[in-house]
Amino acid sequence: METRRHKPRRTTVNATLNIALLTVVALLLVFSVFLVRAKLLQNAQTFGQTLAYSYAIEEERNIETFKRYALLASQYIDEIAASGGNKKDVQTWLQGYFAKLTGIIGENKVDPYAVIDGYIVAANPWEGDDDYQYTATKWYTDAIEADGELVCGEVYYDAITGQRILTISKELTQPGDVLALDIYIQNPAVHNVSLSLPDSSSFYLCDQDGQLLRWDDIWDTALESAQRRADYLLAGIRDGSLLAYDTSFTDQDGNERGVYYYVMSNGWTVILTMPLNSILMGDRSIVIYIIAAIAVLLFAALAFLTLRDIAQNRRVKRADDTAHMLGDSFYAIFRVNFRQGVYEAIKVYPDIQGILPRRGDYSLVLNAIRPLVKSSTYQAFEQSFSLESICKRVMQGMPDYGGDYQRKFNGVYRWVNIRTLYDAKVAPDEVILCFRDVDEEKRREFDHLSLLQDALDAATASTRARSEFFSRMSHDMRTPLNAIIGSCELARQARTASDQGKVWSYLEKIEFAGRQLLELINDILELSRMEAGKDSLDEREFDLKQLFQNIAGMFRDLAARESKTFEPKLDFADVTILGDSQKIVQIVNNLLSNAFKYSEPGATIRLEVKQFSAQAQGKYTIQVEDNGIGMSPEFLEHLFDLYARETVFTKRSRTGTGLGMPIVKNLVHQMGGEISVESKLGQGSRFTITLPLNVVHSKSPSADAPQFDGCAAKAFDWEERTVLVAEDNEINMDIITAMLETLGAHVLCAADGAEAVDKFAQSSPGTIDAILMDMQMPVMDGCQAAAAIRALNRPDASLVPIIAVTANAYAEDIARTARSGMNDHISKPIDMALLTKTLEKLICEAQHLAPGGIT
Repeated sequence: METRRHKPRRTTVNATLNIALLTVVALLLVFSVFLVRAKLLQNAQTFGQTLAYSYAIEEERNIETFKRYALLASQYIDEIAASGGNKKDVQTWLQGYFAKLTGIIGENKVDPYAVIDGYIVAANPWEGDDDYQYTATKWYTDAIEADGELVCGEVYYDAITGQRILTISKELTQPGDVLALDIYIQNPAVHNVSLSLPDSSSFYLCDQDGQLLRWDDIWDTALESAQRRADYLLAGIRDGSLLAYDTSFTDQDGNERGVYYYVMSNGWTVILTMPLNSILMGDRSIVIYIIAAIAVLLFAALAFLTLRDIAQNRRVKRADDTAHMLGDSFYAIFRVNFRQGVYEAIKVYPDIQGILPRRGDYSLVLNAIRPLVKSSTYQAFEQSFSLESICKRVMQGMPDYGGDYQRKFNGVYRWVNIRTLYDAKVAPDEVILCFRDVDEEKRREFDHLSLLQDALDAATASTRARSEFFSRMSHDMRTPLNAIIGSCELARQARTASDQGKVWSYLEKIEFAGRQLLELINDILELSRMEAGKDSLDEREFDLKQLFQNIAGMFRDLAARESKTFEPKLDFADVTILGDSQKIVQIVNNLLSNAFKYSEPGATIRLEVKQFSAQAQGKYTIQVEDNGIGMSPEFLEHLFDLYARETVFTKRSRTGTGLGMPIVKNLVHQMGGEISVESKLGQGSRFTITLPLNVVHSKSPSADAPQFDGCAAKAFDWEERTVLVAEDNEINMDIITAMLETLGAHVLCAADGAEAVDKFAQSSPGTIDAILMDMQMPVMDGCQAAAAIRALNRPDASLVPIIAVTANAYAEDIARTARSGMNDHISKPIDMALLTKTLEKLICEAQHLAPGGIT
């Protein structure tokens, strides 16, 4: 009985213990289920935040790439400005840069433009850019305030296109000039982020104002509905209601979803949502709760969940390790155990997923790659990335090894980079084998090398051309020098033999050779000024008709001497022009000289000037045509190249520097004009120049205004005229003295500027009628001497005409003589007719201004 009494008690106790044990197990199981659920949610949050961070990093890298494009463009534009380029040069470069950039990154992604000298200069000019108030824009003001640093502004609606854009801007070297690069941020191709989202997950990218820039979810693609979803998520993130690992929201399909996000450095937000159903294994959790009533199954379920948690933690840790070592920029990643000769695929490109298992012998990886590369490439690949080579590099302590090769993607070869990464602390028996697509980078590198090669070829060609040029110049300058020296010797012999006819013949040859040498020197000096960037415009009012009449007069005499016909034709209404008359003369003289030089006796040379736009800025065409020897089509392509000369065979020898036409083109473009040429070998050439010239509508002179026409009323009398000549070169002094004494004037000589000042100061007032002042002299140069004379305290010091005699006839030299008080200038070699005319005019004007009037 006692035993029977104790048995139920023991059964009860056992039952109680079992019940208690089952209860404890059930409670432990339920508790474990909650722990597992919490752990899964925590791991999911870590994974989601890491994934959001990786997408944000990729987006920031993409923006940094656009910043580098903008920085490179600003550097090139600064170089253009430093070399003297104008807005047109900047626009030309921007258009070329935009075309190349579009070829690299694709269309409709960016739009570069710049503010240059207060104007919008764009690769793609848009309607309304002339009235665009860029100074009020944030991208412009931020760039000015950034003191030369790149500025990446906020996303805004473009006033011109109405699109949402992001502008990167930078102030250029010239104050007020700014480069801007618009990025069409709502173009999906701009972001360059490859989204590999977990199943049924959603992705949203919002700017600093919460406006949606990009999204990818399982619902409709309408912007309005996607924006509403993004607004709800942003509100929950900002107020913290969606931030905890175990919080969720119900989507429009009734499913619970977790929220994960990352805020980028520029204020943009990356948001990911994942369904909790997939994280918590869906409906299987219900089965676990049902089976929890049976102890054995509860233990099995508990063991299963525990093991699965451990395995999942291991996978997460391995994935984290791999992410730390490689990041997200590789299209294929393998962990290779080089000691066991096996691999594990972390990430595989789709074209080999079906033939390569997730784990296996390392030789399977090599065999899968074999058909994707060329046989010669594979041999080097296999030799470099065999297990033996990997072990050898590990033993040598080489943590990073790899290179570039071409791999086939969908039938097209692209450049990829392969690397083996080794870290003994993280995985002592393993290396990471990873592959990255570098086709765009490689092709940019090739393009850069091609540009460098082109630049080298251009520099080599320029050096070769210069060498040939100086060789020809040595010959061309020695030829007239030889003619001058030889003719002098022959003239001396003819004079001894009293043969005056030969003496005059030799003198004509000396004059011709001298002018030929002067032409060579002028072209070389003009080229030097062009390359030094000193060839500026000197715009003044002048009579265009009188200018062309003077030019025609010079070439009529040449036509008569060479038995040729010269036909000038002037047809324009506005004759008073504001411009650089010297450069126009230089252009026309060069073209007419060539027409005469490259034509035979009996040829016809035509000069025709027309005005076809009678406005504030008139447009004039200058056409020079001849029926001379012409040019070949091959040479026409290089006509405006420096040092280019065509070899022709004619009755007469013709020489040229190869500089005339490049100089003409430079001068025409400097004045905003255009030049074109038509020519056929043996038939002649036609040059057409279009120049925009500012018309001056002069007012009629007042009837009461004093009129003075110099000494036109009576012949100029050189008797008893005294001219002071300051010249340190004895030969030049003798030439000038002989010219003036031929006129009948009396000459005072001074060997330097100081002596000229002393002789003028010691002379009686009014006895010296004019002063010819050389510019470069010892002790005191011409400008210093002129200023000293003007400063003397005597009545004629401010009135006596002072004329600069200089070999430098450029605008800056002339301006310097004017600042020192000189009245005019005469270029060397001296033209006696011009010297006489200038002296007579200035002496008469000085007498008119002197007390007592004209004497």
